[in-house]
Amino acid sequence: MPFSLDSFYEANRRILIWLILIGLLWLLRDFFGLIFITFVLAFIATPLIRLGQNKLKLSYRLSLSLVYIFFLVGLGSFFHYVTPSVIGEASRFMNNLSELQLKLLELKQDIGSKYPGVERSLHGYIRSILDEDTQKVIDRELNLFKRTINLSEVEQPEDAENKEDSSMTEKTQEKLKKYYDKEAELLIDSLMTKQMDKAREQVPKLINHFYQATGTMLLALLFSFLILFDSVRLGDLMKSLHDSRLRDFYQETAQPVVRFAYVIGRAIQAQAMIACVNTFLTLIGLIILGIPSVALLSLIVFVCSFIPVLGVFISTTPMVLIALNTGGLTLALAIVVMITVVHIIEAYGLNPLIYGKHFKLNPVLVLIILLIAYHSFGLWGMILGVPVTYYFIHDVFGVPLWDERRLEPANTVLEASIND
Repeated sequence: MPFSLDSFYEANRRILIWLILIGLLWLLRDFFGLIFITFVLAFIATPLIRLGQNKLKLSYRLSLSLVYIFFLVGLGSFFHYVTPSVIGEASRFMNNLSELQLKLLELKQDIGSKYPGVERSLHGYIRSILDEDTQKVIDRELNLFKRTINLSEVEQPEDAENKEDSSMTEKTQEKLKKYYDKEAELLIDSLMTKQMDKAREQVPKLINHFYQATGTMLLALLFSFLILFDSVRLGDLMKSLHDSRLRDFYQETAQPVVRFAYVIGRAIQAQAMIACVNTFLTLIGLIILGIPSVALLSLIVFVCSFIPVLGVFISTTPMVLIALNTGGLTLALAIVVMITVVHIIEAYGLNPLIYGKHFKLNPVLVLIILLIAYHSFGLWGMILGVPVTYYFIHDVFGVPLWDERRLEPANTVLEASIND
């Protein structure tokens, strides 16, 4: 039987169409960020435009223009107030670096006086972070310092830990204390220098990402505005594909793509609820800890809550810098603990409950989806993991929505179905 291309296409039409669509998406993978943000802005703007039409009795395009003017003002205000604040706190942090080192030394001395056994473990941990060349430099300076203070009554400072305190003279104990203080000073200074060098290396990358994010946001605003501005003609143009040579492609993919877009929109609504609760919890924590500029920091937290995983680190950075400049290392550690608690509540409480309520998924299943999606696909997995899974479960595989009546006895469910 001769091979027929038409027969092959008719037999495998659905598979070929979806393979082509997946291939197109793969080719456009570098534009996923722009496409996604454009969709998000259009999805958020649509109900606001309708609100202006219904409540304020404005025309469609006037309402659209006012909504996007509001978006531009909000975006400009965010960059105008947030960026100088972060840069200012970072500059003050750099200027107060020596003061921070003194606070670290004081904290080490407090820990050493209260818990003598922890001091050596802390020194060992800091040494494990540093590279071998830095450790050799520290050891050389310590040997010079040991000769300077004539620490000859004990061959090695570590040997003093195995001796009774009563067998050491008060003078030897004083020398050992100076030795350990000098070691802590060198270790902390080397650690701070190493971390600051890493930070300086990351600054150009952060600036580049900042400019890329700004450009992507502005392009998304422009594209979403143009799409909504001419939505009627664009909709007619898409419908015209039904009578073109692409009708098979249109008939096969139009409804699933629209349905998938609706599911993504529901995910955005869920994330907005999570952002509000997350901002509220963080605001309470900042007020309790006495951190200044709580309004600005809360705004940063709200905006960054829409960025899974990475948003936590972005929003935490200005809070830690302000805490370091205001109350020192102790307050900064308290901020980190507070953010960790809020993040745990968000990851293991808010995400499963709110996503589960919006998508009728079990909270445990949502948590499993988030963990697997992040491990497999990173940032995009966190953003799209739940809606994509929901779409495949209910729209592709046809699994019915979760019904709490399934937990009831069989007779009760039967009676309810008869009554329905």
